[in-house]
Amino acid sequence: MASESRHEVPEDREPLSRARIVEAALEIIDEEGVDGLSMRRIAARLGVQAMSLYNHVQSKADILDGVTEYITTEMRMPRRMTGDWEDGVRSIAYGFRQAALRHPRAGELVLMRQLSTPTALAPVDTMLAMMLEHGFGEAAAVHALRLFVSFQVGSLLQEFRVPQASAEWDKEAAEQARAAYFAGSGFPAVAKVAPILAVNDHEAEFAFGVELLIDALRRLAPAAG
Repeated sequence: MASESRHEVPEDREPLSRARIVEAALEIIDEEGVDGLSMRRIAARLGVQAMSLYNHVQSKADILDGVTEYITTEMRMPRRMTGDWEDGVRSIAYGFRQAALRHPRAGELVLMRQLSTPTALAPVDTMLAMMLEHGFGEAAAVHALRLFVSFQVGSLLQEFRVPQASAEWDKEAAEQARAAYFAGSGFPAVAKVAPILAVNDHEAEFAFGVELLIDALRRLAPAAG
């Protein structure tokens, strides 16, 4: 009887599964970052023994892959985009950004982890299909995809690595201090644009970059040829 009871699942506890493990891991990452994640921490969060996790996942790396897939699904991209390609590019770009920003401490994990699962490839296929259906050449579609991926990774990594503001943090005072530092740096060009350089609006910078890239792609669009 004792050996049987060890394998029984209490009536008020949901059975352990890969999905529950991934969700618990994401909760820990959201609270403490990727460095705070361990198999023991996940097991404790779920109220089970660490070894029982291996009945559903292969390793910590497998769990991290699951976390990246989970966040990717939050993009909720359709398999095929409707409308013109410019609006489609905007939808994909902002959808990816919003999904990553919902879990900022896990966002860098998504950006840097190389996946080849159907979940990870779905948004890639969406953008490639959209470009091809609007008459872009195959090489141009791939170049456009890689260009936007590079832009997304760079801009989001910069945003994620900015220290989180505390309740006592005075944004205006910090910007004024940076502007004063740049103005007195001794570098003429830096000093000239000091008030602008001191303000870092990530959303505005992202919008500027997306529109600049779309403008560049117009030269490759079939109508321009």
